[in-house]
Amino acid sequence: MKIRWPPPPLGLGTPLNLAAVSPQTRAFLGRSWWLVPVLGVATPFLMLAIDQALFGGASLQRVRDLGSQPLWFRTLVVLYSGMTEEFFYRLFIATLVAWLAYKAISSFTREPRTLAQWLGILVAALLFGLAHVGNLPDVAYPILRAITVNGVAGLILGWLYWWRGFEAAVLTHMVAIVVLYMVVPLFL
Repeated sequence: MKIRWPPPPLGLGTPLNLAAVSPQTRAFLGRSWWLVPVLGVATPFLMLAIDQALFGGASLQRVRDLGSQPLWFRTLVVLYSGMTEEFFYRLFIATLVAWLAYKAISSFTREPRTLAQWLGILVAALLFGLAHVGNLPDVAYPILRAITVNGVAGLILGWLYWWRGFEAAVLTHMVAIVVLYMVVPLFL
């Protein structure tokens, strides 16, 4: 049995949206490799800036707390969250929502793919944000803060997933966590 996920009209057209699987998309991934470190570094700083501007920098305490954990623990956080969160929120949730949206709107519009992908990205980013509410439950407006701050990362990672492949989203997520929990604490 061949795995065809995302369904053929969505994604890069490769199994599990892996850009490295096909020679056509492998070349595309190779040309856009630079997005991984650029977005991986920019995303946590954007998240912290939004948090500072809208919520008084509530996330900095979480960054300090995790940054003081042993290196082996932070390394596990990088590996675990980068892989599992991308697998669940992008490969499963975003793709499922996009596929359902594609089926629902394909008879109403000529080009349902992009709209379906963005609906998948938005729903997955919202759920990704909600999943991080427990990180700072004692701050004012924890749900709004988590959806806003982590939702930004969800939007960026979702865009990478659909247009650069699963590998790009996972690696960018890992770089972002390294920056957030290993580099930023060095300056706090």
